Order: sequence, then structure tokens, then C-alpha cells
Amino acid sequence: MKLYKKEDVPASTREILIKRKCDLCGMESKSSDWNGGTYEVKETEIKITIKQREGSSYPEGGLGTKYEIDLCPECFKKRMVSWLISEGATIKNQNWDW
Repeated sequence: MKLYKKEDVPASTREILIKRKCDLCGMESKSSDWNGGTYEVKETEIKITIKQREGSSYPEGGLGTKYEIDLCPECFKKRMVSWLISEGATIKNQNWDW
């Protein structure tokens, strides 16, 4: 036989991503990513988030610093890519399909 008792379990609060906001132009996404609709693709290979981390990692833990920026697809194409090219980067523009 199993005997039960009732006890209160404290409610928890967690943070969930509901939207993104471009750190350059302020445009907000419609959801947690930059997709505009069911068949519309608006993404980058880096999922619009650019980040850099450095520090130390050990089996018992680690620490460091990171820089992170969210860019909408338009700012990524028109501002970030243009700036990288002006700094000497070679960026390939490739078509894709299924």
C-alpha cells in the first residue's frame, strides 16, 4: 500500500525567450527567432546572434567573459557584411535551394 501526504511545492519562475530585438536598429522579431512566416526564411548560419567567449574551463568549473549581439537579418546583410567587406573580409554570396 502506498501512503501519500500533501505538501506545498513552491512555484518557480523561469526566463523564456519570446522575442528578439536588433541591437542596431531596434526591430523586434515576431517570435524567438527572426522567421517572418511559415514559408519565409530569415536566418543566418549564426542564428542572428554573434558572440565571443574567452576564459578558463576546468572539470570543476570555469569562468570568463563574453560579448553578445543580436542582429536582424537586414542589419546583418546591410551593415555587418558591408563593414566586414570594408575591413578586408572575403564573404561569399551563395544561392541555396532544397
